[in-house]
Amino acid sequence: MNLRFTYAKSAFIIILISIFSSYVAFSNNLSNEKGSSSLKGKIIENQSNKPLEFATISIYSSDSSKLVKGTISNKRGDFLLEKLSAGSYYFKVEYMGYITYSSKMLDIKNGESKILTNPVKLKIDTKNISEVKVEGNREFSKVELGKTVYNVSKSPVADGGTINEVLNTLPKLSVDAEGAIQFRGSSNVKILIDGKISGLLGINPAEVLNGMSAHDVDRIEVISTSSAKYDATGAGGIINIIMKKDRIKGFNGSVAATVGTKDKKSGGISGNYRTGKVNFFGSYNYKDDWAGRDYHVQREIKKEGVHTLLLENADVDFGNRYHIGKLGWDYLINDNNTLTFSAKYQDVLQNWNGSYDYTRANVLSSAMPIVDYRTSAVDLDMNSWVYNASYIHKFAKKGETLSIDLAYTDNAADNAGNYAEYLNIQNFAQDEILEPTANISNLYSDFYKTTRKEAVAQVDYELPVGDKGKFQTGYLYRNNEIDYKVGSVVYDFNYEENIHGLYAMYSDSKGKFAYELGLRAEYSDINTNKEFKDDYLDLFPSIHLSYQISDKKQWQLAYSRMIYRPNSGMLNPFQNLRDPENQRLGSQDMDAYYNHNAEMSMSFDREKASYKTTLYVNYYKNLINQYRFIDDDNRSIVQFGNFDSKFFSALELEGSTKLNKWWSLSGYVAGIYEETKPGEGYKFGTRDMWEVEGKVTSIMNFKKWFKLQASFRYQSEILVAQGKYQNLYYVDLGLSRKVLKGRGSLSFTANDIFNTFRFKIHTSDPEFYNKEIKYRETQIAKLSFRYFFGKRYRILRANPKKSGMRHSENDI
Repeated sequence: MNLRFTYAKSAFIIILISIFSSYVAFSNNLSNEKGSSSLKGKIIENQSNKPLEFATISIYSSDSSKLVKGTISNKRGDFLLEKLSAGSYYFKVEYMGYITYSSKMLDIKNGESKILTNPVKLKIDTKNISEVKVEGNREFSKVELGKTVYNVSKSPVADGGTINEVLNTLPKLSVDAEGAIQFRGSSNVKILIDGKISGLLGINPAEVLNGMSAHDVDRIEVISTSSAKYDATGAGGIINIIMKKDRIKGFNGSVAATVGTKDKKSGGISGNYRTGKVNFFGSYNYKDDWAGRDYHVQREIKKEGVHTLLLENADVDFGNRYHIGKLGWDYLINDNNTLTFSAKYQDVLQNWNGSYDYTRANVLSSAMPIVDYRTSAVDLDMNSWVYNASYIHKFAKKGETLSIDLAYTDNAADNAGNYAEYLNIQNFAQDEILEPTANISNLYSDFYKTTRKEAVAQVDYELPVGDKGKFQTGYLYRNNEIDYKVGSVVYDFNYEENIHGLYAMYSDSKGKFAYELGLRAEYSDINTNKEFKDDYLDLFPSIHLSYQISDKKQWQLAYSRMIYRPNSGMLNPFQNLRDPENQRLGSQDMDAYYNHNAEMSMSFDREKASYKTTLYVNYYKNLINQYRFIDDDNRSIVQFGNFDSKFFSALELEGSTKLNKWWSLSGYVAGIYEETKPGEGYKFGTRDMWEVEGKVTSIMNFKKWFKLQASFRYQSEILVAQGKYQNLYYVDLGLSRKVLKGRGSLSFTANDIFNTFRFKIHTSDPEFYNKEIKYRETQIAKLSFRYFFGKRYRILRANPKKSGMRHSENDI
């Protein structure tokens, strides 16, 4: 497997070199065909006579008005258009916030180096200038073809919260008992960053996102019915996190620090330096966080005529300390070609320190219960490198683009555990048991090493067709290899996944009707060293239709087919020994499952309100689902297996309104019906349930004082395969204020202010009844301060203008 992975890495390097070499050869051929004339000039500001950097200069043929070439001015305001053929031309100069300048006709002779005698003076466009601020004034949510876009950049929670916390404020998104993000109740969600698979998220995205600052997020795209452009994995939907991009000339950035309850602290710094054709960027973040993850278990077991009772109390402290650094640069080769390189490093140290007491009793016996006690200290030390390279080429035809993305991830983690058991301790006082080593019944430890290597190569091509049509195609290759080294060949586990994907899409609009049709073909193979091997060749169609009934009313219909393949966690037979009474165990007897997503919606816009109603249906065939059983040692084992099917449907209402200039409300409510059929081989049968969930968010903006956000979520009882989650509700608050004349911000967040966020789950089959309450620490308060430096607050915002250029400074 390592040899195969080496071949994959070599192939990526060869692909990149070949593409770049081809581009150089292509560019040289073009250069040979161009003329030897040139035009040189200078761009200045009309009133101050200061040079304007990054002004866009486009030169056109006088005969056909066809764009011939373009460039941007340097920091001295100078520009140079080279390799022009002899002929008659005119040129345009564009700069954000200024009136476009159009020149008179220019005759350029063969071999002439023409120099403009007078500089071009641009006048400020007073009609189109907006505020002298970076922030825009976008609406909170916007419905687009196939997705809903949420503008979270101005949320008070975003100033001092994490990405997980911001995601949890959005409609349809929630956090489960383990802290993972769910969409419409499903954890099978694919999370992308800037539309790409990110190796930084690793195999536990929830933990990583819970440590990343939400201030760096611009908007969130929620895609319930995926298009063929995206990887077909991710049955529950796609969450695309769009990060902010600083393209302001000069140097700018921010520094931040956060302190929270129960010894929580974090900080970070980010910077961006833009000069000429090069943009440098970097960031560093640190976090030191301790949180409680306690739980209580009550379990009754009825097997072979024996009726036993187990009561367990787990007191667990989870520590998470990490350092994340990133460096990168963008290079504008010329008007049509851009290269980007970046490297990220992450160093993580996690600690699970737990104490567990078990009370066991035979319900049918009068004997005294047996009381055991156990401690565990599990440490994870992980470091990872993520390397990214991308290339964008813009063709002469407006909108025609080619992009190539390469990524390589290298993760390594050491996992070490130390355990102590004190058995049958009811005859001793607790202080006698915990201190003298003579009372320790058993001492043992375990150690295993995890490595993960992932390589991704992606090529996308986009071609405009006609007035509004667009054709897209592309190819994706991903190799993912995960190794668990326990120290014994018997227990070592190796997992490797290879995916090849090819897609084609076409979209267009005719009058009020718009559509997008796509088809994706994927071949994947998965194999382990535990005699698991499976491969899949599948087609995944997608359809998105919309009809603009009026300016204020839109109808949409969407369908997609997706797949969810067994991952390493589902297949890995290795057991963690933190809590022997509650184990997770992988299974090799599993197949991928498929699901069909269909969604129909109507969206309405009013003067002060907008709302959307959606009917959603999701059908899963051969569903991979976890279930619980009791083994021969009366331990609870949670395992994954294939169920027959699952049907999930929802009628949703989502809306937002602006009550006045300073107060806005947004909300979401859904009525849900779901049915799960496990099929043969299980000790439990078909279950169904009607459910209700909803969320309301209020934002009050007192401009001279602060911005306040309050969010309330309610969830009724929800179905699981062998039981149900009890209902839950909670309230979160966020408060932010600008300070230091807008260069600083203070924010305060208080999550679960009434401490009601409790997960209570009941499961059973004929052999057991299990009730578990998880007390994951959610009542947390944090205070954050952020300071902005550089030119961030000294630029002008203007209404966008159309440009004949195919490439500009905004592409960096």
